[in-house]
Amino acid sequence: MMNSQTFASPSNNAPKSAKRTVAIAGATGLVGREILRGLLADDSVVAIHALGRRPLSVRHPKLISQVVDFTALPALPPVDEVYLALGTTIKVAGSQVAFRAVDFDASLAVARAAGAR
Repeated sequence: MMNSQTFASPSNNAPKSAKRTVAIAGATGLVGREILRGLLADDSVVAIHALGRRPLSVRHPKLISQVVDFTALPALPPVDEVYLALGTTIKVAGSQVAFRAVDFDASLAVARAAGAR
């Protein structure tokens, strides 16, 4: 059986003096809020670009919140890491098409925008 000690965290492997700039998509959801909380508490993270369909209620000096249209996402600013926490349910989305737009298309758009820089 594997435990949490089995997997290395990128922040645990980074030199202690390394300063990171990250992007997160989906920081308003259940998983995204927890990722964001961890990033805000991490002293090695100096800037967080949060991309979402709606504004964040969280305010923090290193947080840059951007309301975006995932169907027309420009290239991301230079970042060291990208966290994808986009997701919905069929019930919330209302249809398979709307579900795919969030769970697949928006995630792919972020990955492409990250790769475009």
